[in-house]
Amino acid sequence: MKMKLAKTLLSKKLVPASIFLGVASYLVLLLLFIIDDQRLTANGYLVYEKGEYWKAFTSSLMHSDFVHLGHNTLFFLAFSVLLNSYFGFWIFPVLSFLIGGIINLIALKIYPPQVYLVGISGVIYFMAAFWMTLFVCLERQMPLGRRLIIVTAVSLVLFFPEAFVKKVSYLAHALGFGLGIILGYLYFTVKSTQLRAHEIWTEPKPKNIELEEYIDSLEQEEDENLQP
Repeated sequence: MKMKLAKTLLSKKLVPASIFLGVASYLVLLLLFIIDDQRLTANGYLVYEKGEYWKAFTSSLMHSDFVHLGHNTLFFLAFSVLLNSYFGFWIFPVLSFLIGGIINLIALKIYPPQVYLVGISGVIYFMAAFWMTLFVCLERQMPLGRRLIIVTAVSLVLFFPEAFVKKVSYLAHALGFGLGIILGYLYFTVKSTQLRAHEIWTEPKPKNIELEEYIDSLEQEEDENLQP
């Protein structure tokens, strides 16, 4: 009898500690915004001419104004909780923070040296793409085509800009999203056995044999009555 996939890792409930960590991480962003220490922000000159590479990492935690921080709040909270709860501390906050620095290092190398790059949005794009990639790989209860349609629709609705704003670093967004897909798939490839160990397979409900036999007998009787 063919088994049916009933639950996956992503079917499990959120870990309460992950909710606490997500909120605590956001409070760190809020505190840094209030402190507003410009020495933590980065541009290409500071990083590559003066050798202050560490600023590429701290600059991800800074925001230009409260509107900038506010736009990132909901997505940051949601994906920080999801990644930590299902994939652990090393994915969020450790890998996510490191990726923020790598995104800035790449972007600042491309931008003019006087351009400052601040904000957690590149990291959010990484976190979202990482999560959606793992969703496609793990949620095998539904057909692959349907999974791809879902993540494509979510990406277009939530992450594709309706209008392009001059001050927004779409390069950082694209880098984050691309790295999220690549590292998400690599993570699944390395840990697929462990991740799929959470799957629960069940036997499909047995059919009512007596009812089927009764229906068959009715059909047979009908066929006999139709015979000349």
